[in-house]
Amino acid sequence: MVKDNDFKHSHELKFWAGRVKKEKTLKQISGGAPYERFYIKDFNLSYDDYQDKSILDIGCGPRGSLEWADMAALRIGLDPLVNDYFKLGGGTLYHKMHYVRGYSEDMPFPDEMFDFVFSINSLDHVDDLDETISEMKRVLKVGGICGIIVDTNHKPTPTEPITIDLDLKDKFLDVFEVIEENVIETVYKTGFRDNLDDPTPYDFENKEKRPAILLLKFKKVKEYKSEGSKSKVADADTFNKLFNENKKLKKSNSKLKKENKELKEELKAFKNRKIVRLVDKIK
Repeated sequence: MVKDNDFKHSHELKFWAGRVKKEKTLKQISGGAPYERFYIKDFNLSYDDYQDKSILDIGCGPRGSLEWADMAALRIGLDPLVNDYFKLGGGTLYHKMHYVRGYSEDMPFPDEMFDFVFSINSLDHVDDLDETISEMKRVLKVGGICGIIVDTNHKPTPTEPITIDLDLKDKFLDVFEVIEENVIETVYKTGFRDNLDDPTPYDFENKEKRPAILLLKFKKVKEYKSEGSKSKVADADTFNKLFNENKKLKKSNSKLKKENKELKEELKAFKNRKIVRLVDKIK
């Protein structure tokens, strides 16, 4: 059973709360670039590749990373902070994609459920890298695609406690086949998006250990059964419960938002009445 990491979660939420305060919305990533560039351009895929497919984004955050994928049959974002994102505001409540609260180390999904599994800027945020990789292998269909973009060789931080090495792909090769591998120098300190937009190939002759961005694209070529009989089977009641819980939370937060709006309007009307009465007294 994965336990909540309150220290890490509080730092994650502080970051997103700051984004909401600054940007007022979480509909798009900072800089205005839509998320789809990662799933299309960076992994050399097309919109047609996603037609009627199931997509999982691990560590999705609150910005609606799969909002662009209207052609997909199912698009799910997995994140342990989903409930907090709904309360945070910024538009997450109104996204069309499904959000599921859960941990990458113990995903609440049946075996081989997804055609695509992605981890974009999230694999160094997990608590247990090996368990997360095991679950990625389990929930992806044979023949499915797994895509990873992650910062490597950085010092641990409260929100990124895992240091990823450049040999990360070796952990997948028992089940996955490498389709694409790209290592990019971290030239720009403003984030990996800028480095992907203007990539500098990693200089492997420079033996100094330094931050780099790793992009991996895999295809699952073998069935996978994790150690300890962790495999899960589809349970319709349990699975539907995940979505129903999120729907109830969305509905509850929407109701609160509506009530807050009505209270603000009543307060504004009350203040206006006080002003009118004061004017009458002056007359």
